[in-house]
Amino acid sequence: MKDNLSKQKLLFTNGRLILPDQELPQSSLYVTDGLIAGIYASSQNTPTKCDSYCLNCETVDLQGDILIPGLIDLHVHGCGGADVMDGNPGALTDVATALLQQGTTAFLATTMTAPASRLENAINRTVAEPLLCCAAELLGFHLEGPCLSERYRGAQKVAEQLGVPPINAQVRLITLAPELPEAEEYFTLAEELGIVLSVGHSAATYEQMQSAMNRGVSYLTHAFNAMPGIHHRNPGLLTAALLDSRLTIELIADGVHIHPAVLELALRLKSPDNVVLVSDGTRAVGLPDGDYELGGQITHLRDGKLTLADGTIAGSAMPLLAGVKMLATNLNRPLYEAVRMATYNPARIAKVDQRLGSLSAGKAATFLRLDEKLNLKQVWLRGHLMQNF
Repeated sequence: MKDNLSKQKLLFTNGRLILPDQELPQSSLYVTDGLIAGIYASSQNTPTKCDSYCLNCETVDLQGDILIPGLIDLHVHGCGGADVMDGNPGALTDVATALLQQGTTAFLATTMTAPASRLENAINRTVAEPLLCCAAELLGFHLEGPCLSERYRGAQKVAEQLGVPPINAQVRLITLAPELPEAEEYFTLAEELGIVLSVGHSAATYEQMQSAMNRGVSYLTHAFNAMPGIHHRNPGLLTAALLDSRLTIELIADGVHIHPAVLELALRLKSPDNVVLVSDGTRAVGLPDGDYELGGQITHLRDGKLTLADGTIAGSAMPLLAGVKMLATNLNRPLYEAVRMATYNPARIAKVDQRLGSLSAGKAATFLRLDEKLNLKQVWLRGHLMQNF
């Protein structure tokens, strides 16, 4: 990503700062050259323009508003009318620009099952189409398929899969069904290239899931969706995933994919460190009710629910911030915990937690300003105000 943003000093005061493990009320944050230089709790002395390192800095009074890190979405297909799989020039930039307007500041572009040539084209576009500095940062690609179960395909057109697509350093995450014979090649590639392997759209048994985790699988794609449910005599892959501390699970907390009671069940079973909120967003995010294309199929958005003609859920029309609100407001989880699942945890999975994912000294000054009801007010990208609502 090209960075043409000017460098400046900023002092944010009187804010509720949300850290991965706590909330700091009435606190301040100092930014210089696009990086967080320091955080000052209410009990500490806040730097002023009289301090040598804060000379000529601009003060931003947060007036009690909430400051959280920019959201990181590891599973998003599109936004604002554009899709990662669109073949037209500028599509990826359109997705990244629309995501920023929704509070997502970094993402893995998520593909659909398609012929290898289409997947190769989507991945290689990152070289030919550098994103603007005023868009969400592309962290790489999440290949959702094509090694998926036909039985649990969901909205994927699994019958179209044509072998293993070309995989390079741009690919950071691959969703597969480990019980399929063709999964073996993905295990080999993942080990060679350091790619995170995830189970999803799978009919794997409890034993097959345990075997996959022993071979390095560390992630579960949209838990509870496109996989067998839990049965008391057939625990299946979900039981293995929920009980094993090595595995991090994705949750889509949009009020459609998972009943709130089941969300609560998952959050009680998994450590807050092992949950990642994702949107599974499509081009319908931010758009009104209507019909929208996804993976070569027509989806129908009605009252916030996106489905195929047969009623199958086909991704989401909700931004990632909606999931944070669901956990913090509807399920009464601590705000710092809900935010962690959409910032620090995905940054760790994507291996960018040294520079993104938390309000910490030395990390990018990329954050969101929210009101007390968690509505988005501002988006700051590397120390610059990009969106003001």
